[in-house]
Amino acid sequence: MEQTKHLLLIISISSLLFSFSAEAICVPKNTTHQAHSPARLPSIRSPPHVSSPPRRPVASHSTPFDPAIKAICEKTDYPSLCMSSLAPFLASSNNPAAVLEMAIKASVNYTEAALAKAMRLSSDPFTSSITKAYIADCQENYSDAIDNFNIAANAISSGDIGLMNSMLSGAISDFQTCDDGFAEMNELDSPFKEIDTNLSHMASNCLAIAALLP
Repeated sequence: MEQTKHLLLIISISSLLFSFSAEAICVPKNTTHQAHSPARLPSIRSPPHVSSPPRRPVASHSTPFDPAIKAICEKTDYPSLCMSSLAPFLASSNNPAAVLEMAIKASVNYTEAALAKAMRLSSDPFTSSITKAYIADCQENYSDAIDNFNIAANAISSGDIGLMNSMLSGAISDFQTCDDGFAEMNELDSPFKEIDTNLSHMASNCLAIAALLP
């Protein structure tokens, strides 16, 4: 009986030691935390590129102005603008008809630059829908003004002063109408204000030169 108890005690101790050994040789759990990549910041969209308006025509200081052309420009309301706008178109002829043709050509080029700016702003996703509506009106005004200038230019050869005056006055109205649309909305500033002012002055100069035709 005593031997039996002794045998059971040995078996119990052996079982306990075996249990400890089994735990010691088990593969420990991987407690290493997976490295988290830093959270990405939301990408910031670049601000819209705002196209600068076409620059007011500026004459080079080295540009030799024919005194006769300068004398014609002096008879306009904006003589410095008259001379600077004519600088890229100076030709050998200096009579009023030739100067008027150059002045109209300069006005058409500047109006086309304004129209291109309007088209860029209209297609810009950052431009608000209400602004796009007024820009669309300005696009029509600029297209109409270009037509008016071209008709006036074609009337030079026939000497139809009445038609020239009508078309040039119509161009001035087109530029003013563009700005008037934005003026209706007090919170909207016209992106064409400076452009339209210069264009109106250029068309006014054309009218003054047309009055010098025989």
